[in-house]
Amino acid sequence: MNSPFHSCYLQYRDRTERPATWRGRRYWVVSRALCGFRVFRLPDTSRTDLKGFAAIKAREWAPYAEVGYHAHLTRDAARIWVWDAGRVRDAMLATGVKSGRVAALPEVALQARASDGLHLVTCLDGVEGQSWSQGELQASRWWPEMPSLEQWLEFQRASGLAVDQLTASPPAETPPWRSRPWTNSGGGSGVGMERRARVAFAAGAGLLLAAYGYLSGSLAHDAMSMSVVEKRLRVAEQRSAPIIAEQNRALANREFLDNFTKLNPYPSQFALFAKVAEKLPANGSRITAWSYQDGDLQFTILSSATPDILFYVKTYSSVEGFTEVAADRADSERGLRIKLRLARK
Repeated sequence: MNSPFHSCYLQYRDRTERPATWRGRRYWVVSRALCGFRVFRLPDTSRTDLKGFAAIKAREWAPYAEVGYHAHLTRDAARIWVWDAGRVRDAMLATGVKSGRVAALPEVALQARASDGLHLVTCLDGVEGQSWSQGELQASRWWPEMPSLEQWLEFQRASGLAVDQLTASPPAETPPWRSRPWTNSGGGSGVGMERRARVAFAAGAGLLLAAYGYLSGSLAHDAMSMSVVEKRLRVAEQRSAPIIAEQNRALANREFLDNFTKLNPYPSQFALFAKVAEKLPANGSRITAWSYQDGDLQFTILSSATPDILFYVKTYSSVEGFTEVAADRADSERGLRIKLRLARK
């Protein structure tokens, strides 16, 4: 197919396309279907700290053993796209591209910025809902096909827009493509630091043990002179020095990352979901929608009977860390939308 990314590799969910031309700078474009997106806000933080915060959040949030990410930084927020770096690397190798030679980008980074408001745009796979404000992407959601009325309404609400009734989704747009990304900070890929440290330490120890074992055998069988032994030991130490240095760097990176985790003053989504689910009454009530960002939590409960607003407000107000609990009717008499604010740790 003819692609607007004439000089880019295109990684779809089920295939990879090579560039149509080799002129100009080449990028590895990751389909939106393979990416997650979130906005992390961190007021009153220097840009240097924000870069570290973005790296921490990408590795903390993404559910991959090896994380690839791309970030766009503004004064008080980091917009982060993540993907499975192992999957991207395997696709690169299968295409004959050496990992690290071509920068990987989410496809939206090469699309022209949209005007403020809601947009539905076509992707390499499926379509993406976008909410823009003040020239920045504030919310994004991907669907394999055109969203239903309910899905579009849920996206609007999750974007923080007040919506009173179902409105049809707009026709899908095909945005123009740029020769360079509009994002400003690039990205990287991360491998678990603990694993790197263990591998480095094991490799260094194994090399030293092999050297000592070899020398001990030589002494026993060949009666080698002490000067030869000392020389081989020095060679073994020199060979192991880069591995030990890598171990020290990995441990230093681990300490650096641990310090940045203290920047997040709120608990994880898994812990919050457990707290909310624990308080649901045993009458068939279930959670049908969930939105959580920067300490603001909103979820919708669907019950077999008309839920008691006062009961739910009192119930969740009693949960430690939950403040400013409010509730109102959702889309039907059996639905209840609950909003609350989380206390900082």
